[in-house]
Amino acid sequence: MGVLQKVSEQPRVPIGRITFHLQTSLYQKMHGDYEKVRDYLKIGETTDVFDVNGDYIEIQDGFYIKNIDENQYTMTFGEIIVRGNNVRSCSKNGIILRKLRPGLKLKVVSLKFISNDVTVFGINEKEFISSDEDVQYVMGIFEFDADSALLKNGQSIKFKKGDLVPYQGVEGNNLLLLDGTWLDISTLNGRLHGC
Repeated sequence: MGVLQKVSEQPRVPIGRITFHLQTSLYQKMHGDYEKVRDYLKIGETTDVFDVNGDYIEIQDGFYIKNIDENQYTMTFGEIIVRGNNVRSCSKNGIILRKLRPGLKLKVVSLKFISNDVTVFGINEKEFISSDEDVQYVMGIFEFDADSALLKNGQSIKFKKGDLVPYQGVEGNNLLLLDGTWLDISTLNGRLHGC
């Protein structure tokens, strides 16, 4: 599930995904207050997260959940893909914990921006990987809702309804794809999904 893109609107970009380990009540914002609705999220259900505001987490379709105990859900902020042969994870204080095999995909459970060029990805509570390592960060996926033809490096590329394109960053209506090129989604029908 995701948010339908409209040509004239700035896309809403999910900041992560959340999976529930308990049945969870839903809320909607009405007249400035959060009011419980009849619907709920089931155990094991996963949805996009768009914002965290005080005690409430905004999920897709204008619904909110009350900030529940962290043991009741798992929240992720994209994933990293190990590309190199010498990528290692380390502890908070920099002690090397293990060597990771190329091709391994790991969910990101925390992000810490050290500088403009360096991010530390938490893959669990005790293991971290620096963006200095040979890894690829995947922020989310764009799903085409209609057949589309685009120009890329002077060549026409066709996408079919349902095709998925992973991206590593967003600037306005442009997605930074994994190959370093930009995709303008302002005129495309599609949905942005978290990873």
